[in-house]
Amino acid sequence: MHGPQQPYPPQQPHQQPYPFQQYPQQQLPPPKKKRAGLVIAAIVGALVLVGGGVAAAILVKGGDKAPAAGQVEPGPVDTAVIAQRVGPEATRYGDVAVFDACTVMPATLIEEVGFRDAAHGWHNQIYLSRSVPVSDATIKNELDPISVCMYEPMLENRIERLSLAVYQRPFNSLLPADYVAEDDKLITVEGLQTVLSPGLKADGFDARITTSDGKTQVVVGASTMSDNKEITDHKATFMELVERVAQNLNKGPQGLTTHVHTGRYESVPSACDILSAELFQEITQSKDSGVAEADFRERESMEKFVNDKGETRYYYSNQQDCRRLSTEWYNAKSRSEGKALKVELRTYRDADMAVRNAHDCNPNSPARKIMGEAVLTDEKIGDFATCSYPVGDSPTMSFVAGRTQVRLTGYGNWAPDDLKAYNAVFTPIAKRMVDEVRKAIG
Repeated sequence: MHGPQQPYPPQQPHQQPYPFQQYPQQQLPPPKKKRAGLVIAAIVGALVLVGGGVAAAILVKGGDKAPAAGQVEPGPVDTAVIAQRVGPEATRYGDVAVFDACTVMPATLIEEVGFRDAAHGWHNQIYLSRSVPVSDATIKNELDPISVCMYEPMLENRIERLSLAVYQRPFNSLLPADYVAEDDKLITVEGLQTVLSPGLKADGFDARITTSDGKTQVVVGASTMSDNKEITDHKATFMELVERVAQNLNKGPQGLTTHVHTGRYESVPSACDILSAELFQEITQSKDSGVAEADFRERESMEKFVNDKGETRYYYSNQQDCRRLSTEWYNAKSRSEGKALKVELRTYRDADMAVRNAHDCNPNSPARKIMGEAVLTDEKIGDFATCSYPVGDSPTMSFVAGRTQVRLTGYGNWAPDDLKAYNAVFTPIAKRMVDEVRKAIG
């Protein structure tokens, strides 16, 4: 299609471009973040009757369950499609070498202290993706950390979380090393002043560690540790984690940890490599802060669909996302004055799966009924229908490029709230991203 899209004849059953009358449930993006907080995806599941057929979407997180009677057994999901790699040098903010949170607390450390499922589940990372020259290192005394690493399992009924946040001058302001609040305890770990704090529940703890030069603080957190039944002494396990983190801090900044794809997804680059600092600056006409926020999932997701003929199909994919921020996002009276852009990439095993499972713009999609109507763009972008729809108070544009479903979300005043206006602003951006995604992934 060229020019205006007409994939949905009014008052008629929706035929093409949605094959086989299958309208799958979607994994929904997170609501808009007014601050540069952690991005956590919410998964909505349901069974929906469409034209006599059943469309059921499930995220396979782990474990092997026997198929129900009459159900076709799917092939296995890939359980290790993401790995961490450490670069040879630390990135620098101005003249300061930055401690990367995932280098200080890597997945291997998480596994060694007893949290294997979290180590091999969902990874959230905030990191200084490139060195920022002194002339551009203008962010001072920021409250949000310069680097974060967080791990959670991708298993049913498991929500334990291990996190580490790095605060480092001059980007951040720091608390006095010996500052304690009520119920805090000041101790020494590996020669470093450490403040131990109780969590909200008995199976959670926090520890604030200050480096010997007083220029860096990290906060180590663990919550809902009791979900891991292999761990019986929560405090002892947490203290082992804190000791290992302190040992790594004493080594100084070691290098930047990045996440790379493996196995059948090995050729897929990181979303933050596709949405590079240079591309972000070109799109937004703003300076990139150097800080990137990313999410990775070590396991594939698998979605199952049964049409009205009783035919079962399974679609396998892996999702990652990246958000970049302008320097104006920080140190501003309101972050809406700055610019942020997030790209979410769901890459399927092949392009056929991507097209058959493209559902964001389908007006009959359960997600549309929950979150609001989608507005089609005036022209075709990518390989399928393109639209914008509301997610919280942030419109999101969705399209397909090759074997990847792409979602673009803008944050700040530069991204209109009105869906039609959002389409007008983001259509040229989406066209640019289509080319980049096809070039990078195919």
